[in-house]
Amino acid sequence: MKIKQIIIILSLVIILAVTITISRSDFIIQLNTNSNETIVQLGKLERNNIDKEVFDSLPIDKYLIIYDSTEETFTKTKDNFEKVFDYIHKEYDTVSVNEITNINNDNEYNSIILILDDIQQINKNDELMKYVFEGGSVFFSHRLDSKESFYNIYRRLGIIEFGEINNEVGIRLLDNILLKSKGVEEKEKFIQNSSLVLNLNKECVKYAETINGIPLLWEKSYGEGKILYFNGTMLYEKINRGIIVGSLGLLEEDFIYPVINTKISYLDDFPAPIPEGTHESITKEFNRDIVRFYKDIWWPDMLELGLKYNIKFTGVIIGTYDNDVINISKDAINLTKKDFIYFGRELIANGGEIGIHGYNHQPFATKELIDKSLQYESWKDTETIIKSIEVIHKLCKETFPKYEFRVYVPPSNILYPEGRKAIAQSNSDINIIGSLYITGEDTDGYEQEFEIAEDNIIEFPRLTSGYNNKDIMWTMINGITSLGVFSHFIHPDDILDNHRSHGKVWTKMLKEYDNLNKFIFDNYKWLRGMTASEGANETIKYLTCQPKYDKNENNIKIYCNVGNDNSFILRTEKIIKSSENCYTEKIDDDAYLIKILKPISQINFER
Repeated sequence: MKIKQIIIILSLVIILAVTITISRSDFIIQLNTNSNETIVQLGKLERNNIDKEVFDSLPIDKYLIIYDSTEETFTKTKDNFEKVFDYIHKEYDTVSVNEITNINNDNEYNSIILILDDIQQINKNDELMKYVFEGGSVFFSHRLDSKESFYNIYRRLGIIEFGEINNEVGIRLLDNILLKSKGVEEKEKFIQNSSLVLNLNKECVKYAETINGIPLLWEKSYGEGKILYFNGTMLYEKINRGIIVGSLGLLEEDFIYPVINTKISYLDDFPAPIPEGTHESITKEFNRDIVRFYKDIWWPDMLELGLKYNIKFTGVIIGTYDNDVINISKDAINLTKKDFIYFGRELIANGGEIGIHGYNHQPFATKELIDKSLQYESWKDTETIIKSIEVIHKLCKETFPKYEFRVYVPPSNILYPEGRKAIAQSNSDINIIGSLYITGEDTDGYEQEFEIAEDNIIEFPRLTSGYNNKDIMWTMINGITSLGVFSHFIHPDDILDNHRSHGKVWTKMLKEYDNLNKFIFDNYKWLRGMTASEGANETIKYLTCQPKYDKNENNIKIYCNVGNDNSFILRTEKIIKSSENCYTEKIDDDAYLIKILKPISQINFER
């Protein structure tokens, strides 16, 4: 080989080495222009220019809730319905059953919701049934007791015979009361109903039944109106809000409501210190130590899934797994800067986001936790919690100087009031908290609603976790139907924990996680893959907008006071012929996604 060729080859090698070195250096990080500035500033949402007189004159969707205030279950069910109406931006009046003065068809209410077990409590049964007969709709959202009063009404409900009341476990959906749910069966014990054993006449349209085949939800025409009856007791639970929304959609001809329309996937504890050494299942399957497994296998697998299913991962970092909650110091952090840069840069480059999980993995609580098995340490005071937030935040800003670390995910989804207060008081970018939408009773879990808190932090909960969609199916499809949200998380170190991995090797876990994301992608392709900050941004618009609708037999006009890309779901048996200033997509039988493009849009139906 000639000397000139050798020089050229050596020069290319040197240039390549220098390029790699620079790409991994702080210099490139300093040049990074991604600042994560996707969040809309609260109070600065642009209002749409809609004539106020026209907007104020538009009809209002409004419902009447009648409930028995003497029992806790009925009060919880009432609260659950009210929250659903708040989310879907429908107005309502709530009255105790003993406060009812009259029931008439003056078109003030779209429908009446009954939450009680004794129809005699209304003391206006004739007025109620006349209301339905003349074109009104009533939703019996709780199973009636088979008392004497029930004998006077059961045939008008579509029941031809009935027996005893049973405790029933599970549910089978016979139609898409939840989006893309026809044929779904849930046999787990968290679905429990006290149901009346009965048979229906042929005029009833049945939407759900228990696993034992007892009718659970059906529709019955009565005169010009409609009766919807739920032969169960589970609608007081937050997890079933999708069933409530789906049921409301059966009560009227064209039911439309806004949704957030977002798909969020979190990687908790990522980036984080990677344990050194080996793990039996990893060594056996891949012949690699733990560090090389994460870099060679796990992370490429995540990136591939992201490309395949339109996932934008939000990773939340941990600085150290040291349990020390007293001596807070940057020197104790053992997440290496090299790993933070390597994983963080690729996360951002692939459309993802970096958030904060904690200085360490100790939840922000100054009191002893309820669950002693977690063996967490309590912080001595709020000031120490604030210091820990600021230490990890400072490390983040030193590594990615122009980036705003907006999202905080509490370790083990535990966050006590003093910790919540510390986040707001800290000198950090955090203005989004992602904990849990549903927690169990008597737990330390921080349960959230989708809302903007008084301190302007956006409460943006996660609904599900894990790898197997069968374990979380009910929660997923209820969340998608009611809110238009899939928000899910896993941990990179699940493979290292025999309990969380259920003893499975990574290939098996990956296949299950692939199947889960494939299910969401295939059935709910309309959900927009987003980072947590992007999803929170959409949540602000969703919570702030107050849409109104002008409906007739031939079309629906949508008026939206905030945002020009808000999403809606329309449940209707009509066929959409055309649309103006909006995008429409059929997402299920008799269900459409509507994405508005301007403040006033219109959907036209075939005649």
